[in-house]
Amino acid sequence: MIQAMYSGISGMKAFKSSLDVIGNNIANVNTTGYKSGRATFKEMLSQTLSGGSVPTESVGGTNPSQIGLGVLLGTIDTDQTQGAMTSTGRRTDAAVEGNGFFVLGNGKRNYYTRDGSFALDAKNYLVASSNGMKVAGWTPDPVTGITDTSTPISPSSGVRIPIGELSIAKQTTGVDIGGNLDATSEDGAFYDMKFDVYDSLGITHQVNVRFTKTTTPGEWNYEVICPDVDPTTPLTPGTPTPVPPAASVTAGTLAFDPLGASTTAGVPFSLTFATPTGATSPLDFEIKLEKMTQLNGANTADMTYQDGLPLGTLESFNIDRGGRVVGTFTNGSTRNLGQLALSAFNNPAGLMKTGTNLMIESANSGTPRMGVPGEGSLGMISSGFLEASNVDLANEFSQMIVSQRGFQANSKIISTSDEILNDLVNLKR
Repeated sequence: MIQAMYSGISGMKAFKSSLDVIGNNIANVNTTGYKSGRATFKEMLSQTLSGGSVPTESVGGTNPSQIGLGVLLGTIDTDQTQGAMTSTGRRTDAAVEGNGFFVLGNGKRNYYTRDGSFALDAKNYLVASSNGMKVAGWTPDPVTGITDTSTPISPSSGVRIPIGELSIAKQTTGVDIGGNLDATSEDGAFYDMKFDVYDSLGITHQVNVRFTKTTTPGEWNYEVICPDVDPTTPLTPGTPTPVPPAASVTAGTLAFDPLGASTTAGVPFSLTFATPTGATSPLDFEIKLEKMTQLNGANTADMTYQDGLPLGTLESFNIDRGGRVVGTFTNGSTRNLGQLALSAFNNPAGLMKTGTNLMIESANSGTPRMGVPGEGSLGMISSGFLEASNVDLANEFSQMIVSQRGFQANSKIISTSDEILNDLVNLKR
């Protein structure tokens, strides 16, 4: 009877732990990125009353006779299945779709989490809103814009998004001119157009182009004029006299085939300005003329595209599916500002929880493998979403009932054993 009471006590302890796990799951039903736990049991040692016997020719063998000594809590497993995606509309929030964890650093060590509720701090670093730890990632080269993701992630690695601080400009490297030149124009007739280009500082420079019909069928002379150009810039030999002479940059001939299509693909230009601004000098770019035509119709030649941009200041950003932080500037340009890192483990269930939705590696989790979202086994990023808890309330309530009944049944073992012991003591009377 005493052994039965001890077995009942062990059962009550085990089911009490199971209820603790279930209660914690239900308490975290709305915790961002929470992964539910599951308690499993294992039997204690057994008392062997008799061992098994070997079968003989005359009698069969017997099985061992053992009495179990109770139950123990076996493991508390973590369910790593994906939680539902909840839309928040905040551009700093992010969720991992698939495998992987966000990496947070406090300057001393890295932590891992599925909670992507991020915000910008006073220094414009992307941080976890609950504890202020920096979200780990890579910063692109400020000149080339290339991100070296082979650089190791340290506890001090972070992504800074300088809203309102960062300003950029883009030098013009190419200009496209399209449209038509009237094939019925008289010899000597001309058509003027103008467009703006930008130097490396974002300063605007006006460029004028004059097309003049020649006496040769299918040919027009072109003349590029820039008021800001250096007057000492030499002219191309054999070209028409520019107007005004001191502002001409270059000139040449634009030819068309019998179908009216341009046979001149493009012309390189180099502008050296009379008043230096500190920008890259000379300003070199190419004017592409392959889209021009000479047909019977109005003169419509005009600039259709140029890749330069004036001064622009960073005003907003978003995080794309690959974890790239892309900034949008007031001049309409975009630029890669950073790259978020994700970490994967051979056994993510082996991570050790440290509270506040954070985890660290353990002896059985394996070492972290840092990478870019979408590469290898790593999942993708959903900006403006958070991953909800994966707790299944219906299942938790069902398990709660089972654990409650198990606890009650084990308590009955104790009370029944006590009654039998009482009856045994009363035999003396």
